[in-house]
Amino acid sequence: MIKSAEIYSFHASLSGGMFITKGGAITQCFKMENPPPYLLDENRLILRQCEIERALRFMPENSYYHKQDVYLKRYYKPGQHFKGETFLERAEMEHLNNRLYLEHTCFICFTLNGLESLTAAYEKNPLSYSNSLVGRDKNRLAEFLDAVEGVVTVLRNLYSTSIIELTEEEVKKHITDYVNGFPGDNGLYDVYCGEHLSIGEARGAFFALCDEYSLPNSIPSIVEDNSLPQANASLHIAPFEVFGLNLRANHVFNQIIYFSGHQKMKDSLQNSIDEHKRNRYWAKEIEFKAKQLEELQQEIIFSDAFLCKAHFSLQVWDKELEVLEKAKDRIRELFKLQSISYYQPSYEGLENIFIGSVIGRENKLAASYFFPIELGTAVCLGVNNSTYKDDEDGLLFNDRLFQIPIRVDLWDEKKVRIPARNSLKIASTGAGKSVGGLSDVAQELQQGYRNVVVEFGRVFYILTKLYPEKTLHIDYDGNSPLGINPFLLKEGLTPDKISMLTAFVLKLWRSKEIIEDTKQYISVTKIIQDYYESSPQAPSFPDFYSYVKDNYREIITRREIEDDPDYFNLKSFIHICSVYMPGGIYENVCKVNSNEDLVTGKDLIVFELTKIKKDPFLVTILLTIIYDVVENKILSDRSIRGKLYLDEYAETATIKDNFSGEDVHSTVAFFYQKLRKENGAICAIIQSPAQLPAGHFTDGIIANTQLLMVHPTTETVYNDIVTKFQITNKAHIELMKSIRNDFSCEKPYSEMFIRFQDHYAVVVRLELSKPRFLAFQSDGKIWKYLTDYQDVTGYTMERAIEDYLKSNNNQL
Repeated sequence: MIKSAEIYSFHASLSGGMFITKGGAITQCFKMENPPPYLLDENRLILRQCEIERALRFMPENSYYHKQDVYLKRYYKPGQHFKGETFLERAEMEHLNNRLYLEHTCFICFTLNGLESLTAAYEKNPLSYSNSLVGRDKNRLAEFLDAVEGVVTVLRNLYSTSIIELTEEEVKKHITDYVNGFPGDNGLYDVYCGEHLSIGEARGAFFALCDEYSLPNSIPSIVEDNSLPQANASLHIAPFEVFGLNLRANHVFNQIIYFSGHQKMKDSLQNSIDEHKRNRYWAKEIEFKAKQLEELQQEIIFSDAFLCKAHFSLQVWDKELEVLEKAKDRIRELFKLQSISYYQPSYEGLENIFIGSVIGRENKLAASYFFPIELGTAVCLGVNNSTYKDDEDGLLFNDRLFQIPIRVDLWDEKKVRIPARNSLKIASTGAGKSVGGLSDVAQELQQGYRNVVVEFGRVFYILTKLYPEKTLHIDYDGNSPLGINPFLLKEGLTPDKISMLTAFVLKLWRSKEIIEDTKQYISVTKIIQDYYESSPQAPSFPDFYSYVKDNYREIITRREIEDDPDYFNLKSFIHICSVYMPGGIYENVCKVNSNEDLVTGKDLIVFELTKIKKDPFLVTILLTIIYDVVENKILSDRSIRGKLYLDEYAETATIKDNFSGEDVHSTVAFFYQKLRKENGAICAIIQSPAQLPAGHFTDGIIANTQLLMVHPTTETVYNDIVTKFQITNKAHIELMKSIRNDFSCEKPYSEMFIRFQDHYAVVVRLELSKPRFLAFQSDGKIWKYLTDYQDVTGYTMERAIEDYLKSNNNQL
């Protein structure tokens, strides 16, 4: 039985994370954040390993590099992501409460051993202890601190990695927590090292690699990652990454490298070779070993390998014995799969390895538990991934490991990853694009975004019924007034507004020759200015039409417009645009009604255009009118975030009016360019890039897209995406192709690949609680039941969802 206080390494603080250990060594501690899982491709992983090895070569003799990865079981508490202010939020909080996940912390510690004058120098003068060291110790300390600084600089510059020095309080807390088995209650416990490890109520075990014969003859620096469902992608990890986040248990992985001196180890190897050669005739085994050692020596010379000694250990523990045994079985299985043998210590061996694994007490680890190894190989036998980390701001998804919420910043106001936030969402039918869009819009609605959605399928209908006070759903059929009046000014007649109204009038005029005529364009601009200077009481296109018809002669005189059809064709204007006047076929397009008041004050407006999609001209006109809503709702106030969503955009991308030549795709391309320059964004949802018409408009949309979001699709579509977006980043391509949906597992989910241009990429999951699943229905029997139920009963959509679950025994 050992009292935990006897195991602590901390003796005296020097500065920050640097302290003197009880054994008279000096240790400096850091905390490192590593890349999230699946982000490091083959090249990045190899480069990472090479950079770490290069830096560690400068560690001085008789020093240690100790990387300690701590994984603790935790139970998710929704309060860190949700406020519970809405029906859907409360449903998610209940669904995710107490979900098991692992918390990971990576500690990097450097220890210099053998400073004989250190303790005395510190006791003499703690503030200037280094001045009191003997000359040799002073030089060794300076060499050690320079080496540590060099290693930390290299680590800090690794891809998606950060490292900070611990404070004195953080060092003490970690050592105390480690020695006491991370109890979480600040308790101090006795440690028992017998057949098994016992700390308080917890039992544990160690699995250690203590000699070179534990490892197979050859060890790859990287292996394929098989932690995900099979996909047509190749992801890679380091061999021991399996002992990291995918081992779902309380555990600590220790990677301890001891620098006993490269040249000393080379000399020792030569002596061993000479001794085996002298005795090779005594037994064939000795002759064989001599040959092996000579081959190793040649390999070291050829590859410029750096020699060191290493020790690896995996500590696992739990308060529940059954859970512990399952974890131990899993560890044994993982070692077996890699043809690695291990030592499972007890009694004295267990005590020595446990104490020697405490930060700063590496010199207590018996020399027999270290084995000679090439530094490059020792570095490869570490873990490189940390858990997913929340962005400061953003939308919530589920991570790929434990399916707990993770916040991803798709807006990126500080422009850390992208300069703007236009997006393209790509997915095959049934892959989850509608659910993904609904999830985004629902969260943005709660965060105060002002969004406009144009759809062809009533996907957003139920969502708008959940938040009737904030939303408006306009199902336009052409037979009732749309209720949007572009002629209604909110901030005066600005140059931008004049340009927009001129383009709008020319579109209504529907004559390609006139639209492309500069003289006609200038004349319309002047006439619009004249119209507003007349101070119209109720400005609208019908009123504008009547004003031009009744006052044409006076207008052209005041505005110095030639009385010539080449400058303004009055007969053509009156004839063609009469269809928007009372009795005309398109009178409801420009007719003003009370809907204008309904639009005001809404944060989400959904335009359902399914019933008119067979009328190309009407669709193009409505998109222009809708853009006026975008201008007023999204772009007019730069302090408010807003987006325009185009659901099932491929259905309308090829729509073109044969008379005017106006087409939807050119209008959308304009939106992508315009919104990119403003404090807004646009997201088009399609099934494949191949659905977009070839040409400069599509090229413009892709050039003005900063966020690419892909749901699982076919290999053909993946290849189209790579080609269209000219993706050369192999890591991003493999990550994209690794995504899979699983709707039949215990926690059904869909996956989405998000690419922030070439700077960053991540895969997230989307898991729905039952109420959220119902709220995100876009068609089918459940959708019909909920909409009919609400229409018949008059209940809220929230009540309709709750009643549905009750009537089906909480089953979907």
